[in-house]
Amino acid sequence: MSAARGLRALLAILVACLATAWPAQAQEASQTGDRSGLLGLTDGAFGMAADDSPLTGTPPLALRPLDPSGPIPLQPASATPAPLPQDDNSFCCDRTHFWPTMGEVGILLVVPWFFNRHVSDDSTALVTFDSWKRNVVQGMEWDRDAFQTNMWAHPYHGAMYFNSARGNGYDFWQSSAFSWGGSFLWEMFGEANRPAVNDWMATALGGVALGETLHRFSTMIWDNSATGFGRTMRELGGFLVNPMGGFNRLVRGEWTKVGENPDDRFPRTSAGSLRLGYRNVGDGGRAQPSQGGFFSFDYLYGDAFTDFGKPFDAFEFTAQLYGDNEKQNIGLAHLTASLYGTELKRTEKADHVFHFAQHFDYVNIETLETGGSSLSATFLSRWELSESWNLHTRFEPSALLIWGVNSEYSDFTLRDYDFGSGAGLRAHVTLRNASGANVGLSYLFFWQHTLNGAVGDHLLQLGGVQGFVPVYKRMGLGATWFLNVRDSYYRDYPDVFRRNPEFRIFAAYSFE
Repeated sequence: MSAARGLRALLAILVACLATAWPAQAQEASQTGDRSGLLGLTDGAFGMAADDSPLTGTPPLALRPLDPSGPIPLQPASATPAPLPQDDNSFCCDRTHFWPTMGEVGILLVVPWFFNRHVSDDSTALVTFDSWKRNVVQGMEWDRDAFQTNMWAHPYHGAMYFNSARGNGYDFWQSSAFSWGGSFLWEMFGEANRPAVNDWMATALGGVALGETLHRFSTMIWDNSATGFGRTMRELGGFLVNPMGGFNRLVRGEWTKVGENPDDRFPRTSAGSLRLGYRNVGDGGRAQPSQGGFFSFDYLYGDAFTDFGKPFDAFEFTAQLYGDNEKQNIGLAHLTASLYGTELKRTEKADHVFHFAQHFDYVNIETLETGGSSLSATFLSRWELSESWNLHTRFEPSALLIWGVNSEYSDFTLRDYDFGSGAGLRAHVTLRNASGANVGLSYLFFWQHTLNGAVGDHLLQLGGVQGFVPVYKRMGLGATWFLNVRDSYYRDYPDVFRRNPEFRIFAAYSFE
């Protein structure tokens, strides 16, 4: 299965599974109040928001309850659920399980090697002691894999390493070590060619981000108190979303056990959106303008203004499918999550918080090929202007750790994109009404200095305006206009300048 088909299948599974879990979630999280005014999430080539936040560092505020009295009172974020006693009806884990984790990481290393060696007859699987010695002595280089392989397939495999540990009782930070370690072992000993530094970083960093997200999604899907056919479907759905977590439940006999659910099965607040619409992309150097449909699945987990307890207590996930006018059906996948958050100041009329956030981005469309892993310092504020109106602002300086940008010059790398690192800035202002209507302005700037590829610098910018109007209950209509700008300055080749305007209209259905 190709990376694009795999991502498309994962999106379909995730939508179906969360729809199955929705009634139970709404019941268990009912204390968060009426959320019927919720609306859509991100939009655009960079993940531009329908409300206020492209490539956000924390979940968009447009999906928050607009209670003039302030944030909804919640339990202290630092409280941790008491572990369930380990009896015949208990579920993992009150302790970590090292050897099962190592065994699963070993399986994840051996199975791909075996497939490459004996099924696909891949020459890179002809590993020997000499190739291992060379890899150790000569160290790492940059590889030539396709964009979707490096920027999606590798991070997903890193998520498998991560969830091998997560499903055996390790916490977020401990599981991250297995993502880095598993990826390192594969690069050094899983292939005959030299290890790739870009693969190691993309697999580990993206694997941590995707792994924790899929872990939390699968936890919402699984219901330890369910029985019968519904229980079977939940176990299967959670397994498909999080294969390693589902595998651990299977071998421990938890697919059929009946018992209590963990206290943190659901976030204290959450919201989602399904959007269907039309997009028109200007030529920007293309022979013909492009137009077609799009579908978007967006999900917010937690509240960026109150959830500071643990990494990923507040995160946003977005995936978008495009029509035949694009080279990939899945053209965008975006994840942004809080690693650390703290309150800066609260007054009767305003809230100000800070988050240290992790981002994972994948954009693979005709006009732009970019993405990778980054970190940001997020300054998030909201002001109550009146009983009906709120103003939300966001300011995010960012560091691009491993980042790819499409390039017209592949003579050196034989790739159609360059690898590098750099910095960025994200800024957003949104005016919101208590009814759910909103209008906002957004601006993004990314600078990537090429470390491997056509030597030079890529400057990416996006600016736009977006609006949304609720129509009936959970349904609403929205529109977005923005401009993607890429200025590429090369040392040895002519500079390249691209301008791609895009307009979208869509209908959105929101759910909790």
